[in-house]
Amino acid sequence: MRKKILLLPLDERPCNFKFPLLMPSADIRIIRPPRELLGNKKLPADCKEIARWVIENVRDVYAVVLSMDMLIYGGLVPSRLHFDDVRTLDERAEIVREIKKINPDAKLYGFQTIMRCPFYSLSNEEPDYYAEYGAEIHLYGRYAHKQSLGLLAESEERDFARIKALLPDEVLRDFIERRKANLHTLLNTLRMVGEDLFDGFIVSQDDSAPYGFTAMDQSEVREYIKRNKLQLKAPIYPSADEAEMTLLARAVNELNRIVPKIYVYYASAFGATVTPAFEDRTIDATVKCQILSAGCQRVYEPSECDIFLAVNIGAEMPYRPTKEQLYRPYDVERSLAEFVSMIKYELGRGKIVAVADVAYPSNADEELLRILHDEDLLLKIHAYAGWNTSSNTLGTVICEACLYNVGRDRLGNEHFLIHRYYDDVGYVNHARAWTDVHAALANGYSEECLDGERGMCTEMAKGELMRYMRENYPRIADRVEDIEVSSPWNRSFEMDFSIKYKD
Repeated sequence: MRKKILLLPLDERPCNFKFPLLMPSADIRIIRPPRELLGNKKLPADCKEIARWVIENVRDVYAVVLSMDMLIYGGLVPSRLHFDDVRTLDERAEIVREIKKINPDAKLYGFQTIMRCPFYSLSNEEPDYYAEYGAEIHLYGRYAHKQSLGLLAESEERDFARIKALLPDEVLRDFIERRKANLHTLLNTLRMVGEDLFDGFIVSQDDSAPYGFTAMDQSEVREYIKRNKLQLKAPIYPSADEAEMTLLARAVNELNRIVPKIYVYYASAFGATVTPAFEDRTIDATVKCQILSAGCQRVYEPSECDIFLAVNIGAEMPYRPTKEQLYRPYDVERSLAEFVSMIKYELGRGKIVAVADVAYPSNADEELLRILHDEDLLLKIHAYAGWNTSSNTLGTVICEACLYNVGRDRLGNEHFLIHRYYDDVGYVNHARAWTDVHAALANGYSEECLDGERGMCTEMAKGELMRYMRENYPRIADRVEDIEVSSPWNRSFEMDFSIKYKD
């Protein structure tokens, strides 16, 4: 009988609700709450009903992968909007102790986010006032942090004075008080980590930068971890939507009593030193955390590895670069010829090859994908992702590679690869921008407000996506009979794809 793993996802978006179940089979059965129990974007899940579902289903599972943000706040976005007091939040976290009482043998893996502070003024995932004051709130945190460290430049000091005068007291108070409550709640969870209630835990940073509110919170969390000797139990790194996949990989690896060995290869000699967009450290520092958190071990000789992790990255990662900014880091300091050659070589040696496509922020690298298509490698590699942040991509490909390593599910693996190519490449790189202009704006809607979860905009997006994939990636399109497209948050940023395969 397949071992059951209970998964409480971060929220209802496809990356959290569906990706773990779309992974190749590894002789496990994942159970998760019904979709209608998980809330909807800014509408939080009913935390009492979530707790009830967990208690009713945890008795006979091998492992639990638990989003503390879903358990405590009712989801990721609700964690940035709630008005709950810390006593209420702490009481919701006590479900962890109930799980261990009901099923003391169950492995328990959890993650919880440090609240983000985006640099832009947009309120679709933040409090309403973020639409007007978001950029200023971000700068306030950046300047306050640098000032506390004695690093504030004279020009920044002048701008800090401007922002202080501009931000309403009630706005700043609301934002800061909620951060304090969330920080308290995270430290409370870490106390349970210190009691060994968790078998694995991740402190995930939901978007980050070297200075600001998130970095200040991270500093407090790090000091707590050091004081309580939790360095080996609670890694902190840029993470959010992929964390449950990382912990799923760990659960499967530990269930099978294996520690897969991973070798990391960068497309640029300087790739390891690049600090990705939306993150606060070099990618190699994050890679180390991702590998260990997934229950794997990094090795430094390719001959020793089970999984060859090929990281497509240039010598820099400019955000929204001009053509001139692309030339040296991508064309001069990166060799796609050698990168693809190494992929072929490791496949020939029988290694599991995972491609983390993080060359560009939030986009797949079409130059690489066209080469892989023309060389007939897209369905020969064993894992691919190129979506959103570099950490989102890394956690996805490491999980897929680990599950394939256990189950050797070739058909399931091929299906998830195709899903990624339709989503990360066909939709995000092309059909999303096309949908914004030709479907949404042309019909009186916007990229943040379409005409419904399954409306005209999603139908037009489907048509353009299928056309694009047929014309540009026929080897992949030939495997697909039809797709269904929906927009769970009624916006174009992410879509939900259900693919009907020809086989």
